[in-house]
Amino acid sequence: GGSATKLFHFLAGLYHVYFMLYPIIWSIRHPNYETYAGRWKTLTFLTCMINCWYFIAVFLHDFLLSYVLPESMSRKLKQLLDALFGGIVCPAAILVVTAFWGICYVNRAMIWPSKMDEIIPLSYNHMMHTLLAPIALVELLLYRHDYLSFPKGFLLCSSYAAGYVAWMHVVKAYGGIWAYPIFYRINAQQKQVFIGTIVAAMFVIFLCQHALHSLVHGSGDLGIKVTKRSATSPKGKARKVE
Repeated sequence: GGSATKLFHFLAGLYHVYFMLYPIIWSIRHPNYETYAGRWKTLTFLTCMINCWYFIAVFLHDFLLSYVLPESMSRKLKQLLDALFGGIVCPAAILVVTAFWGICYVNRAMIWPSKMDEIIPLSYNHMMHTLLAPIALVELLLYRHDYLSFPKGFLLCSSYAAGYVAWMHVVKAYGGIWAYPIFYRINAQQKQVFIGTIVAAMFVIFLCQHALHSLVHGSGDLGIKVTKRSATSPKGKARKVE
């Protein structure tokens, strides 16, 4: 990437290191920390950690690993990071932000009761639930990623969504608790509708971010074949343009 991309990765890498250390530095004890699976039961924390690992990894790749690793290994690492960004990092980050603030707008008690404001600083709340999306979008717009083919990327995104739904039910089965207050306020059928809506929203976000990446960077990562009619082709047959 260019100097602007490297600068962004440098700043994003430092920011995410600070994010990981924030609860330790400021001695924050979220109520979820004390219950089964701790912070790891929420989609928010899992997504934040994946974003942290991604941006720290691209930071290290830009400033260290691309210079010391063999070219083939460096290229494979970049492909892995690009796949992770397109399949999980970007769609999950945007989903967490839109779902959190959307539910808060309807009824904040279902996702972030007012008592949480006395426990979690507003700055840390925004680090978890606001900044994820703009950072991911800047990364998408600034840096051309070599995405997986659409079916493989969709499978990766689907696996993350299905994996979290399964994990959430494991936590409920073994820990006796739901990750979010909203699940105590709705019945079984409403839970199915809610979970289905969230998963569907993630798929829509996945499609939109791929389309936006294609539009900005001119890559055909949606797997769409564009056809044109060639004036020299016999009988005006369409020829594929890759």
